[in-house]
Amino acid sequence: MYDAIVIGAGYAGMSVAALLADRGRKVLVLEKLALIGGRAYSYTDDEGYTWEYGAHSHRLAELGLANQVFKALDDPIEFLPQAGGAKVIYRDRLWDRPEGPLGFLSSPMLSLTARVVLMRFLLMVKRAEAHAWYDRTLLDFYHTCSHNREVERFLPFFGMTIMCPDPAKASAGEVIDFLQRVIAAGIGVGDPLGGSRQIFDKLLRHIPEKDAIHLQEKVMSIRIEDGAVSGVVTDKAEYRSRRVIYTGRLPLLFGLIDRGLFTPEFVNYAETVENSSGLTIDFILKQTEPTMNGGILGVDIPIWARFQSNTDPSFTPKGRFLSTWGILLPWGFDGDATVAKAAESRLKNTIAKIFPNFLRHVDKERVTVVPVLNGTVLKPSQSKPHRPRVVCETVKGLYFAGDTVRGDGCSGDISFSSALKVAEIINAEDHAGLKG
Repeated sequence: MYDAIVIGAGYAGMSVAALLADRGRKVLVLEKLALIGGRAYSYTDDEGYTWEYGAHSHRLAELGLANQVFKALDDPIEFLPQAGGAKVIYRDRLWDRPEGPLGFLSSPMLSLTARVVLMRFLLMVKRAEAHAWYDRTLLDFYHTCSHNREVERFLPFFGMTIMCPDPAKASAGEVIDFLQRVIAAGIGVGDPLGGSRQIFDKLLRHIPEKDAIHLQEKVMSIRIEDGAVSGVVTDKAEYRSRRVIYTGRLPLLFGLIDRGLFTPEFVNYAETVENSSGLTIDFILKQTEPTMNGGILGVDIPIWARFQSNTDPSFTPKGRFLSTWGILLPWGFDGDATVAKAAESRLKNTIAKIFPNFLRHVDKERVTVVPVLNGTVLKPSQSKPHRPRVVCETVKGLYFAGDTVRGDGCSGDISFSSALKVAEIINAEDHAGLKG
């Protein structure tokens, strides 16, 4: 009998398992794949290259939501020093990324009139109540300030901070919440030393019990008795527990449990969650761009990039360099190879324009189509107030964590924060039970 069974070994699953195990709970993690990490897995090959599924930075670094999990474990993430030098791509040119509102005021990317309007917009962001704007778009919010077309064309930059560059689609409340936290923290993103490898190595250390993680074991069903969880059945065994924490994407939940156990509103939300898709290219270079230590974010093209080995040589063997580039695929991407190929060409064409010699130095590359980049597109109907709570309201003992439920932040932060919420709730329940 386990205190809790966790389905999935990604950010959310491993975090909640570590948090519970650290408090003495007997946990079991079940993962259908052959390695931990989910959509953030990492491995080092025989040649000494570290490969990650995508490229994962952590918003606000030491002050961010991801690190809250590790602070709770008394084992904070070791971040690389803030390198500076972040850039943006705008109108096929590379620009210094403005730091803070005053940075935008002095940036040559925009006309003086546009910079003044943008300053007014950022002041509105700083003073706004995020909760009042979750149901409206970023474009709606901007139009309460101005209709300057030049600034309107720049709004995708702020949408990209939550990985939803379309200002007519992004939730204004989500953007406001994130930008307010950035302004307060004075830090944009941070990169863990060693990348995702450090994250999962740390979490593994806090799940010390032998045989607590079962890889290549697929959950077939969640057992329910008298309206409460009683365990799970996998393709290899059956396990008993009065708590199951599901950390997969909500659209996949009903392959494990009868949808009739949930409210129509929950079912409709779970079945219609919109995710984003992307394409990433890991370039192994014989020669790097030596001045590039910070990341790159696109404004009028949904691109992001990192030059990992410039700041963390552990990613590659000596004499080789790693740079990972990504581009969002069109909304509703259905796996069409021609769409992915067009995005790859667009990405490489952009690279060639801003770094004319980059592609000449490529030794090898790995192109990855990522069908699910972020499990939740942060549009108004999928903003924080509308996502399901982490405690199931209709099945006792069933909990949810991951990036499709009501965690804080965006992208991976939702996974970490929802895991922390679940662990806190379970620990509080157990504490109350002991007192009772």
